[in-house]
Amino acid sequence: MKLLFEEAKLNAKGNSSKITLSFFFLARGTVEEKSTTGLYRSLLHQLFEKAVELRDSLEWLTADGARVIQRNGWHEEALKQTLTHAVQKLGSRSLTIFVDALDECNKNEAAGIVYFFEGLCDRAREAQVRLQICFSSRHYPTIVIQNGIEVTLEHEIGHTEDIENYIKLKLKVGKMKKVETLRSEILEKSSGIFLWVVLVVDILNSEYRNGSAATKIRERLKEIPPKLTDLFEMILTRDGENLERLQICFQWILFATRPLKPPELYFAIQLSLDKECTGFWDQDDVDLDQMKTFVRCSSKGLAEVTRNKASEVQFIHESVRDFLLGKYEGQWSGVSGNFVGHGHEILRNCCLAQLNASISQDVDIPDPLPQASKAAQLRETIGLKFPFLEYSVLNVLHYANGAQQNAINQGGFLADFPLQRWIFLNNTLERYDVRRYTELASLLYILAEKNLADLIRIHPQRESCFDVENERYGLPIFAALATGSYEAVQTFLEVQAEIQPQEPLLHHLCKQYSENKNKRTNFGRNFNFSRRKSVFSQVEEQGDEVIVTFLCASAKFDVESKDKDSSQTPLSWAAANGHEAVVKLLLEKGAELETSSSSGRTPLSFAAARGHEAVVKLLLEKGAELETLDSYGRTPLSYAAARGHEAVVKLLLEKGAELETSSSSGQTLLSYAVANGHEAVVKLLLEKGAKKLQ
Repeated sequence: MKLLFEEAKLNAKGNSSKITLSFFFLARGTVEEKSTTGLYRSLLHQLFEKAVELRDSLEWLTADGARVIQRNGWHEEALKQTLTHAVQKLGSRSLTIFVDALDECNKNEAAGIVYFFEGLCDRAREAQVRLQICFSSRHYPTIVIQNGIEVTLEHEIGHTEDIENYIKLKLKVGKMKKVETLRSEILEKSSGIFLWVVLVVDILNSEYRNGSAATKIRERLKEIPPKLTDLFEMILTRDGENLERLQICFQWILFATRPLKPPELYFAIQLSLDKECTGFWDQDDVDLDQMKTFVRCSSKGLAEVTRNKASEVQFIHESVRDFLLGKYEGQWSGVSGNFVGHGHEILRNCCLAQLNASISQDVDIPDPLPQASKAAQLRETIGLKFPFLEYSVLNVLHYANGAQQNAINQGGFLADFPLQRWIFLNNTLERYDVRRYTELASLLYILAEKNLADLIRIHPQRESCFDVENERYGLPIFAALATGSYEAVQTFLEVQAEIQPQEPLLHHLCKQYSENKNKRTNFGRNFNFSRRKSVFSQVEEQGDEVIVTFLCASAKFDVESKDKDSSQTPLSWAAANGHEAVVKLLLEKGAELETSSSSGRTPLSFAAARGHEAVVKLLLEKGAELETLDSYGRTPLSYAAARGHEAVVKLLLEKGAELETSSSSGQTLLSYAVANGHEAVVKLLLEKGAKKLQ
């Protein structure tokens, strides 16, 4: 696929009417490298770079939709719709898209990608745009194409020729007489599997270097199994040496949150095997080339270091990953039944060993820490001397969560976790001051921000999600909401529902929250917790009625808490935002109906001003006072009339509200309605007998 893409780029070079895009799925990569969202984001970014004028394809977005994207990031449907709009505007230009390794994305998503591309081709055809899409995949998952040309590589004559040329070029067995026969035997036994040939040629070359005669080399070829999975098994078990190192190496490549660089994997393995290892890299003792050799030997040749700029460790082919996670899992891992869980715990222990290792004798870390923006040199020094430290800090809790998720209890780990040490190292390595934690940050808050729901579930203080901390987002649940950590939020809500079985509404809301997780909140990473506002008011401002309800139900909730500046109570905020269910819940909890803000406004005044008819009706049924004047001499009806809320005006008048009241500035209901151009309200007031303006 890379060759096809490079040739297409070469053909399009200098021709602005030909646009070529590509995306290479990478199962071992970041979320952006293996997800459909990453695919569509990348294609859009490339397209907008090559055709700047297409950026107006975003015009379909509403203002609210744009704000949601700005706050919470792109979601898949918005990306697909924008890409479709952009492609339809290409006009006479042609577009070619290459997508490699479709099998390395989520198995359930592959069919959806093909379906979208087929629809995209239809839209392009309708717009008379020339669009070609080429993608590659292994035979599983099965992908059905309605319209297009399908090429099975191993059935192509050129594929066999490529294997023949590879054998001829790479098989190094001297000038033995039967070398041509040996080449033919390798080709025939390979059944067209290129990876099998690569591995077998390496094995036979090794036999020759060890002094084996031609007959012995041919016998060795006969011993090699023809099936690729059997060949993997033979490679892993052939000498029985360094099996523990082999297992650790594979576990790291399998379960790494991102591909590791050779120094990272080298020290990850060393820390797992050597209790005296501190992770310090003495480059006079071992250099990078030795580390690369170590990786190859540790994996028995089934892993490699990429030759690109990133220089990362990966399996020589994704079929190795499939094999290790498949039938051979229990045999080589030494763990029966819970390979993933035990694997995560082993990697957790390795990260913990690095976390606890002393680095002070090799790196001078100032106390207090310099600002993150001024500590780039410090971070670089630490990275060079302790290559595995940053990865350990970032992922030790991730691996513990993975172990817990797979039924390996992490209660003891949480109890003994060196939180202060972790915070210190995390802050040292953090690139932005705003993301640093205070020394008093709770582990629960950190778990919430990192979406580690399984650890939250067993945390001793898991019920304290509404406790205010001196951190960026204030509360653990706010940290989860702001960072889009929906599993953590869901767990917090489930815990709250469990400790209050007398509140069936909470269980219902848990289910509702789970079903609507992508639409439910206005929180985003830019949210800033304010200590001048009540917790309640800040949830209300974000419009999250579910979280508001849970907050009201929590044991520590103060129904009469007030903002320091506005003196608004929870009831005033809920009324202003039209949250009828919350208003009802607050009243049941004994909220004061006539409480007033710093400007003298009541809950009824706020609800009337926003036109929330159902809330106004509820407050009136509970006995809210119609004629309470605020600091400006205005009644609830005055605000409803001024803002044109006809239904609320009518309701208040029917309940007996005074028609001819005037504010401190002398304005009447009618004058407010006239000044703001609300004809329907003006008509209603006149019908009810309001005095005409002079």
